[in-house]
This record gives sequence, C-alpha cells and structure tokens, in this order.
Amino acid sequence: MKRHGYLITIYGVNNLGKSTQAKMLVEFLNRNSWPTEYVKYPVYRITPTGPFINRILRSHDDQPINENEFQMWYTLNRFQYEPALQKKLAAGKIVVAEDYIGTGLAWGATKGADLDWLVEINQPLVHEDLAILIDGERFINGKEKKHIHENDDILIERCRRWHQKLASMYGWKMVNANQTITQVNEDILEIVSQFLRGKDIWQKDIWQKNKP
Repeated sequence: MKRHGYLITIYGVNNLGKSTQAKMLVEFLNRNSWPTEYVKYPVYRITPTGPFINRILRSHDDQPINENEFQMWYTLNRFQYEPALQKKLAAGKIVVAEDYIGTGLAWGATKGADLDWLVEINQPLVHEDLAILIDGERFINGKEKKHIHENDDILIERCRRWHQKLASMYGWKMVNANQTITQVNEDILEIVSQFLRGKDIWQKDIWQKNKP
C-alpha cells in the first residue's frame, strides 16, 4: 500500500508526559488542517495481544514469561494494528504514535533481549518518518502503583540509557522533559515544523501565527 502520510513517534521512559505532548501535537496539527491521528502502543483493544500484554504489565507480580517471548507479543500487537496504520498513512494522514518499535528495542534490550534480534523481528513493520525522544528525570507523582516497571527506579534508569543510545544510533530528535509543558510542546513543534518544511507541506505563516 502506497504511503502519502507520515508516521511521527514519541519515545521516552514512563512518567515523562508523553501522552500529554503527543495529544497536544495532534491537536495542533488538526487545528491547522493537517489530518492527524493519535495512536498509543501497545494497542490494548486488539485481541489477543493487547489484553495479554496489559495483564502482565499490571499484574503487580513477577513477569511470568521471558523477555524474548514478551517482546514477541508486543511485536505481534504492532503487526495486528499494521493494516489500520497503513490505511491511515495511505489516506495521507499524519499519525502520531506514542511508543512504537523503538520502545520495544529499548525495553527488550534493558531486560536482556538481544538488540539485533529485536531489530530483525520488527523489520517488516512500517518505520517512522520522524522519531522524537522526550528525555529527563521522571515525574514521580505519575507512577502507576501496579505497573511492573514504573516502581523499579533502577530498571527505568537503565531503560533511559538504552533510549539515549538508540537515539544516537537512529538519529532520533531529543527534547528535554524537565521544562514546562508549554516549553516541551514548543520544542516538539519546532522539530516537527522542520521535518514538514522538508516535505514542502508546512505553511510558514500558519506556523508563526499558531506557535504557542
């Protein structure tokens, strides 16, 4: 299926305000006539992978399967949603995805899976056109008590370093999370504007008028 739209991914460890920033970006683009949709991975509503992943993440128990198997479930979830994603892109939409392949690479590598293998099993999927890493110290009040990752500060810090390493490897754009929500949003809009200008679909006058 031919692509006319663009896939923008928002990466980062838990509790950095990714959802807020992704939705603000979607709202801005839609308000300025670029049809845009938000997708959060994993897509929990897709069976059987979504409910299975959600159950493990929020079981408050030790992970019952090894990391290779767990990452296979994540990858399968992405494959299950792939037709819907391709349809949106073929229709010319911009899709802003919170977490995607890079999340699987970072978390899988953090928990012992082989990075080359992770890259290989995700290779057939649609790849992002622009990746943005929100990086910084977590907002502790955002921790989810029953989430198996969010209360392990050592694990999260190790995953943060993997995100940074992948950003360097793959050229992800980086934004400092430890600013005001507005400042983070401005940084993201600047990155996205530069990307879209390169695609000749960004109207400079609208960008200047609507910049926060």
